[in-house]
Amino acid sequence: MPDTPLRGREEEIARLAEILESCTGGDRTLIAIEGPPGAGKSRFLREALTVAERLGLSDLVIAVDNAQHLDEKAVNALVSGRRPPPCGTVNWILARRSVAGAPPLDGVLPNPVDRSERIALSALPHPAAMDMAADVLGARPEPELIRVLGRAGGHPRRLRELLDGMREEGSILVDGAAAHLVADRVPRSLVSRVESSLIGYSDAFRQMVRVAAALGAEISYDDLAAMLGARPSALLPVLDEVIAAGVLAHRNGRLAFQDELLRQLITDWMAPTVRQALSQQADALRREADALRREPGSRARSAPPTDPSAAPGADARPATPLPAEVLKALSEQEATIVALVRDGLTNQQIARRLGLSPHTVNYHLRKIFRLFEIGCRIDLIRMIQGEHRPRVPPQLAAEAPQSDRPQSDRPQSDRPQSDRPQSDRPQPDRPQPSQPQAAAGTTPAPRRA
Repeated sequence: MPDTPLRGREEEIARLAEILESCTGGDRTLIAIEGPPGAGKSRFLREALTVAERLGLSDLVIAVDNAQHLDEKAVNALVSGRRPPPCGTVNWILARRSVAGAPPLDGVLPNPVDRSERIALSALPHPAAMDMAADVLGARPEPELIRVLGRAGGHPRRLRELLDGMREEGSILVDGAAAHLVADRVPRSLVSRVESSLIGYSDAFRQMVRVAAALGAEISYDDLAAMLGARPSALLPVLDEVIAAGVLAHRNGRLAFQDELLRQLITDWMAPTVRQALSQQADALRREADALRREPGSRARSAPPTDPSAAPGADARPATPLPAEVLKALSEQEATIVALVRDGLTNQQIARRLGLSPHTVNYHLRKIFRLFEIGCRIDLIRMIQGEHRPRVPPQLAAEAPQSDRPQSDRPQSDRPQSDRPQSDRPQPDRPQPSQPQAAAGTTPAPRRA
C-alpha cells in the first residue's frame, strides 16, 4: 500500500534536510528519530530516505528502524555486512521508541560519531490530523466526524486505526467529497489492538494504567499512589515506563492521558466488574479526601505537584545531605543527578533540569548503580537516607576518615550497642555472624532506572 502524504512534520523534515546537507563535510553523524509507540517513526524514516536520495546522499546513509532493540552485537553485525561507500563517510539514521532505561544510541555504535542529533516526534496538530484523515478516507470529514476523530489527540497510528475500524464497521459514510459520521462507537478492532499492546508490558505497568483510567482523564500522583497502595517514590520506575510509552504525560502539575480515546480504550479493555470495583475505590478515596479537608484543623492529604522539577522547594522538609563517602566517589554531574533522584525527580525531569537527554541521565545512573553495587534508584535513595551503608570503591574508602562518617554510616561494630537498632543487637540464643551476610564479590543484577 503506497504511503499517504506525510502530514504535520514539515518542521522536522526541514531540520532533517539541513542536518543531511551538512553531512557532506565528512563528519560522521547520528540522527535519532524518537517518539512513543505509534508516533509515525517508521513513516518518517522512509521520508528521510527520500530526502537523502533527493540530496544525492543515498550511499552515505544507513537507516535502521526499531533501533530500541539493537545492542552492540546487532550493530556490529549490521556494520560488518555493509560495504564502505566509495567516497564520504557513512551517516546513521535510527528510528526508535522513547524507552525508559534504554542506553544512548551512540553508545552502541562501533566507532564514535562526530555529531549526534535528535528529532522528537509528538502528536500531530489538529489541522494536520484532519488532513491525514482526509487522505485516508479520500474525502473531507464533516464536523460531527471531526469531533469523534479529535479524540485520538493527533496520535498518528491511533487515528489511522480508528478510521480503518470505523469504515470496516460502517460507522463512516463517504458521500462524494464529504465523509459523514453514521455511528459514534469505538471499533472493536481498536480495543483488541490496545489489549494486545498492553499484554506486552509488565504487570505493574498494566496495573498503573488501568487504575489511572479509573481515576479520570487528569489525576494527581498522590491519588494514583493511594489507589495503588504504594509510596509515591516506589512508583517512579513504573511511571517512567508509562510516560515513555506515551500513555500518560505531565500536564499542569498533574498526570493526564495523552488523549481521550486512549483512556476510553483502556477502560473498555477492563472487565465490567473490574471497572466497577476500581470506580468504587476511586469514589471512596475522593470522599475520604473531601472529609479530611472539611474537618477543622485536620492535616488533609494534599496532592503535591506531579512534576517536582516544575515546583522546586514545594516540599518543606529539609533534603537529606549526600553522605561524604558517596560524594567522594562521584563527579560533580553525577552528584547532582543523585541529589535530584533523592528529591523524587524522574529521569525526564532530571534531563530537563540539567539540559541533558533522558538517555544520558540513565547512562549516568547505571554507572552509579554499578559503582555502589546497587540494583535500582530505590536502593540509591535508601543508601542516601542511611538505611544501609554505601559500598565505597577501595581507592576512595581509605580517603574517608572514620570520624568523618555520620554515626548512621559507621559499621555496627563501631557504634555503641545502645545506638544500634534492636534487631541488630546480639541475641543470647543466636550466634552473630562475623561477616556481612552478602557474599563478597557478588553484585546484584542491575535493574532499569
